Amino acid sequence: PYDPRPTAKFAAAALDPASPLPKLVVLDLDNTVWTPELYTLRKLENYDSAGPPGPVAGDDVWLLDGAAEALYELATCPLWADTRVAVASRTNKGAWARKLLSTFEIPGSPGQTLDSLLTGGIEIYPGSKLKHFEALRQQTGVAFEDMLFFDDSADGKYGNCAPVAALGVLSAHCPAGL
Repeated sequence: PYDPRPTAKFAAAALDPASPLPKLVVLDLDNTVWTPELYTLRKLENYDSAGPPGPVAGDDVWLLDGAAEALYELATCPLWADTRVAVASRTNKGAWARKLLSTFEIPGSPGQTLDSLLTGGIEIYPGSKLKHFEALRQQTGVAFEDMLFFDDSADGKYGNCAPVAALGVLSAHCPAGL
């Protein structure tokens, strides 16, 4: 049911330079950038408080292949230099998510952590993603129409893509992660 994984690296030269790129790319975290979802890590010490030591990047939680490639592309390709990156996550394990963002390195960019790429904002707390996006719009000044959002959850009770798309944000449902 899913498209096969690409067999070659993305060729930035294939992009039409006349096509406008988004001014802000917003990423969900659990099952979009990394897996497993943080709420499932009940075996870890201090689960209830999301306190230290928390999950270990690359051991308890790992980047999805497509996310690793996208993060590398956003961090290194000059074509994306004017595009900011943000995260919007509804996890109740915010302390863990922030720790992971500061410890995961962008693959292919030694020493550059995910949080260093997030110049567009970090919105991590339970509740509606509509609040996350309003906060990102206010922080960045980027109009909803100039944002691109990736999330593994489309619609329904816990859906994110449909309500965010209603704001005018181009929302990409990626049920298998980036």
